[in-house]
Amino acid sequence: MSLPSRLLTAALPLALLASTASARRPHTLKLRFPRLSIPAGTNPEACLLVRVPTTTPFDVASIEIRHRGVRGSFAVQHFLVHLYSGAQLGEFQAERGRVVERRGCLGLGPSDRDRRQLVASGTLTRSRSAFPPGVALRLSPVPDAPGGPPAGLGFTLDGEWANGTTRTRRASAVVVLRRARPKAVTAVALPFTDRSAEAGLLVAPGEVASTEALAAGQQAAWGPGRPGGPDTGACVLMVTGQMHKRGRFLGVDLIGADGTVENPAGGAPNPFEPGRSHLFGALDWTDEGALVRLHPLVLDMGQALHYACWDDNGAMRAPRLGCEEVTVVEGGARLLVREEPFAGDEVGAAFEAEGIRVVTGVCRPADLVAGPTPEDEVCRLDGIYVPADPVAGCPP
Repeated sequence: MSLPSRLLTAALPLALLASTASARRPHTLKLRFPRLSIPAGTNPEACLLVRVPTTTPFDVASIEIRHRGVRGSFAVQHFLVHLYSGAQLGEFQAERGRVVERRGCLGLGPSDRDRRQLVASGTLTRSRSAFPPGVALRLSPVPDAPGGPPAGLGFTLDGEWANGTTRTRRASAVVVLRRARPKAVTAVALPFTDRSAEAGLLVAPGEVASTEALAAGQQAAWGPGRPGGPDTGACVLMVTGQMHKRGRFLGVDLIGADGTVENPAGGAPNPFEPGRSHLFGALDWTDEGALVRLHPLVLDMGQALHYACWDDNGAMRAPRLGCEEVTVVEGGARLLVREEPFAGDEVGAAFEAEGIRVVTGVCRPADLVAGPTPEDEVCRLDGIYVPADPVAGCPP
């Protein structure tokens, strides 16, 4: 739901190009999160969709996040910048200027909203992340509608603040993306994503299960020579991932050319498999964090990043529900009874008309599977890499 007026003081515009009147490419993009009023003793998570019109790529050298108003017991829990890579950017316009209170920004935006990935985060008053010398992250514009021409860049800004003081406090944030100087760029970094683990996502009611329980999930990986990977080696600069609200853990392993696990010592422990550790692990579905490399993780041909998710369907998280649905015609004659996953947050006893379909409110625990709704799960590997130069290899 939208933040009530006592929590929100809107400030517009939300995203500005450094120059809109000039035909020159802007040197910076500024994404503004408007000022919020946070009552004492609360920690709301608020989300904002930002659309930046452009038809040309923006090569980023550095990203700076500035927070205003936070100090002492009033702090930033997380502030995440996600880049949208879907094909329905036009739907961002419907959310223009609206700050929404929602954990994990779940369900906010177009139907392909999960086609997004983390590009920056920061909780300090001023955080700055920069790519290695000569490397720039290419942000490529996406269409307003499927099949359309490039129309702009889309971002989801996700902030969570904790107010441990005894009075209402105010906070805002600005994200500054600085363009790399064209002559200084010797290598272009690209986002990558893989969702093949979702083929192994099937959790019965009352259970916790891994995507590795099915053969399809056991094979989930990204790397050189694989679908979505480069034809040469890969120089991985960042590893992260995505889960929905029933995701308990996401683990990523480094796999050698011979198929063996090559994780370094002291990795992320797996809470569901004692003794197992990973190259990277995420425990919080609202803020998965990221493994950021000062020097690239080199993946040669045959090597890969394998990943898996452990999902909870009613053991400690709320179970997935399937609700009875009745198809009717004029006059109320019932033709068919079938079950469909329930996509709402609450179960009501009253009928809810949806055209000629009616949800009866009779709901029961159902299998948890991958899908696009907030009640479905996702299990995705995301990151940033530079394709290895066939001769020079990876940047230092």
